[in-house]
Amino acid sequence: MNINVEHQPNCRAVAHIRVPAEEVAKQRSAITSYFASQVRLPGFRPGKAPAAAVIKRFGDDIQSELEKQLINDGLRTAIKNEGLEVLNILSVTDKIHHDTDKSFSFSAEMSLAPKFELPDYKGIPVKLPRIEVSDADVDHDILHLRERYATFSDVERPAANGDAVVLGFTSTLEGQPLAEAMPEAPEHLKQIEENWFLLDTEEDFLPGFYAGLVGISKDEQRTLSIALPEDFQFEALRGKTLELAVTCKGVKDKVVPALDADFIQKIGGGDMTEETLREEVKEAVRRRREQARESAKSNQVIAHIFEKVEFDLPQEIVNREAQRRTNDIAMRAMQQGISQDELVKQQDEILSNATNQAKQSVKVSFILEQVAKKEGLSISDEQLTYALANMAARQKKPVKKFMSEAQKNGMIERMRDDLLLESALQFLKDNAQVEETDPEPEHCDTHSPAPAAA
Repeated sequence: MNINVEHQPNCRAVAHIRVPAEEVAKQRSAITSYFASQVRLPGFRPGKAPAAAVIKRFGDDIQSELEKQLINDGLRTAIKNEGLEVLNILSVTDKIHHDTDKSFSFSAEMSLAPKFELPDYKGIPVKLPRIEVSDADVDHDILHLRERYATFSDVERPAANGDAVVLGFTSTLEGQPLAEAMPEAPEHLKQIEENWFLLDTEEDFLPGFYAGLVGISKDEQRTLSIALPEDFQFEALRGKTLELAVTCKGVKDKVVPALDADFIQKIGGGDMTEETLREEVKEAVRRRREQARESAKSNQVIAHIFEKVEFDLPQEIVNREAQRRTNDIAMRAMQQGISQDELVKQQDEILSNATNQAKQSVKVSFILEQVAKKEGLSISDEQLTYALANMAARQKKPVKKFMSEAQKNGMIERMRDDLLLESALQFLKDNAQVEETDPEPEHCDTHSPAPAAA
């Protein structure tokens, strides 16, 4: 068998394979004999029809099966002899039965796993903050807990930081209503009929918006000039200035409940005391910081090994992952109220972001896969069953029914692959060189209520 493999960019290769005449004849004879043993032809006993009669009656079927077997055998030989790690056979072309020497040739385009040398992956340096929980941390979280039960009452005074204002606005760009000047702009920037905004020194809607509302009273109208930054989310408005004609429909005082026995028992039951509440909050803060520390450890380990090696990626896998991420981004956007038309206008940016994320994800997966292979890591059936049972529980489905569905749709093997990558990442984390640093302040978004359209 003559085999020539052309390696191409993006982990592709084309194998040109020529099967010699004697092998073609041997396979044809074997297939013809099989057909003869299985078919019934008029005038012949079962299994006794001569080859010529079988070929005359089933020639096309024999030819189709012959090509299939020659291609399969040729590919197996090429993959073994050339040491190829094939992810997928993309196409088979140029299938020719040569009249001159009775050989058979074909070409097969394949997607290959990337080949690369792993860098040193034990002792990866990471810096992680020590986990400490002070009384001030507990007080901070309890305050946020109390704020979740805050009430708002109408007041007849100018708004101050910490108050909620109920208002509506329309916006203009260079003297023209934004809806006309830039129809593709997000709807919540064009106009808001009525919404609540909690005034805070930290702007989380538009720059200068909250500061411009301090001192506003019910029924008062103001015009706010909002200079948008160069990195504003909606690209077409970057660096531009919006004029917002604001009408205040009410000012509300935020009343946070006192930390007294009634409040404590309301949230924790009759047996809850301030002491036990503080203990529970302290433990919750510790768990949250442990999770953040583990996440930071994962990110640093992945970033370190990601930068240490470069290799081509299989384009088909990147495309598939990019499409999945694009669908996820679009679904989340629609759930947040972004229109289909707006998504279409942003599709190039969405696809670009999704493709970049896909490339990073696929590259990390191949690296972790190689770590797992080098370290002999594996996932037991018990681990797999446990993970699937947990997933069934989260989806509130009977385990037996869930397992049956997973078997049919290929989820079991995908889950095994995912667990193996998780195991490889955990191996890297377990073998990392950790340097502890001073605790870092947490960044918690505590503004409530927030503008619904923002």
